[in-house]
Amino acid sequence: MKKTTPPKHRWLETEDGSQTLFSEVFQEGCHSTSGAKKETLLHYIEGCQIQEILRSHEQLVILEVGFGLGIGFLTTLEELETSTHPWTFLSLELDEELLEWFRLQHLEHPFLKLLKWDMVGEVKVLTAKNSMTELTILCGDARKTLPKYVEISGIKWNAIYQDAFSPRKNPSLWTKEWFELLKANSLPRTYLSTYSASSSIRKSLLEAGWSLHKGEKFGPKRTSTRATLSGISDTEILEQLNRSPAPALRDDNIETFLTR
Repeated sequence: MKKTTPPKHRWLETEDGSQTLFSEVFQEGCHSTSGAKKETLLHYIEGCQIQEILRSHEQLVILEVGFGLGIGFLTTLEELETSTHPWTFLSLELDEELLEWFRLQHLEHPFLKLLKWDMVGEVKVLTAKNSMTELTILCGDARKTLPKYVEISGIKWNAIYQDAFSPRKNPSLWTKEWFELLKANSLPRTYLSTYSASSSIRKSLLEAGWSLHKGEKFGPKRTSTRATLSGISDTEILEQLNRSPAPALRDDNIETFLTR
């Protein structure tokens, strides 16, 4: 199929040869220009210890915050191609036009050709399933769709790809209350990984009950953030946060945060 461009987006070439999209709505790229696929492998596949979860024979349920171009799912699918362990991928996406474009672009893909629109209660979803893999993408405002879907499905996850547009562009998916929601529906040994190392975001995670750990450097960013529900936070991070005047991002101070 001829490559097309989804509405309200344009293509960006990244340094590893993979492409990502630039959102005209959020005025930001979906991935680092240092490498879309490499970023996914480092921050999410490795950051959430996906292979380790499978080797421990635990249930694997991945929550991705921001489906975008689908690189998170496609890279995970490629990495788990030889796995004999069933796994579930739940993703969140605001833009229905982008999702329909993605579906039409993959009509010949062995797995993604199964994608179809459906409703789970009041939530519109794009979903595909075979004997090994289940993909469900919730369409709409994640702060509304995720609680509704969880209430009906009872789903819990043990890996979180926190890959929303940056806190400055999409702050509601980075607040203390958001991270509390993620925690409430996490399994005990859940790993959360994100490209952000913002002091405000780290404080939001900490206040929501997550333990903080230093993530890997990628591109121009000197570090990133990983979080767990067990263990203690890295001392170096806690000392840095104690020195930082930046406040934790909460639902009630978003406007102040955006004008700082």
